[in-house]
Amino acid sequence: MKSLRLLVLFLLGMGVTGFLLSIDTPRWLVFAVVIIFYLILMVLPGIYITYFSNSLRQIERYVHRNRHKAIFAFPYALGHGDDQDVERSIERILTLHKQQVMQSIYRTLLAIYRGQPAIAAQHAAAIDREPLRSYYLAHIAASSGEFQRAAELSSRIQEPWMNHSIDALIAFESDDSNFPVYVEKSVKAARGIQKYTLEKSFNRMKKPLP
Repeated sequence: MKSLRLLVLFLLGMGVTGFLLSIDTPRWLVFAVVIIFYLILMVLPGIYITYFSNSLRQIERYVHRNRHKAIFAFPYALGHGDDQDVERSIERILTLHKQQVMQSIYRTLLAIYRGQPAIAAQHAAAIDREPLRSYYLAHIAASSGEFQRAAELSSRIQEPWMNHSIDALIAFESDDSNFPVYVEKSVKAARGIQKYTLEKSFNRMKKPLP
């Protein structure tokens, strides 16, 4: 499938090049147009799926195709691996991506998955971007049974999927039967890889309610 796509792009590129040359377009401009053409067709679909797609099936296929890349290995592990696979995927991201914000976010996630709320809170407090900082602190508070603090932190956030996600975590920890309702709202409000990650994370959490 990938080879066919590349062949189609190559043929389209050749067609564009031939047309531009036939109307005496300067060679430097032909080169620039063809490079931009390839970049748009190769890069934009991935950007759309990663950040804007609302199709879980489409996102699933993209994650599967790119599962060998560190940043996509994490959502793939959520959907197809066990807890050790998830932890290993996070450790791989920490090894390859040294940006401070990435380190803080994924160290927070790793501590959450290891059941270390105090360590997770330390790393979450170091996240220098909102609403991510408040979201992860609220996540940790909800998981620790501090529901009022989680709700207060959530009230500072203007991102619907985050608000519904915190509501879902509070419902899960308090055995509230509305848990599936909040999960559905959170997943529905999210887009791209975040949508996929939320669905797979909540699927791993689901448990029978009394």
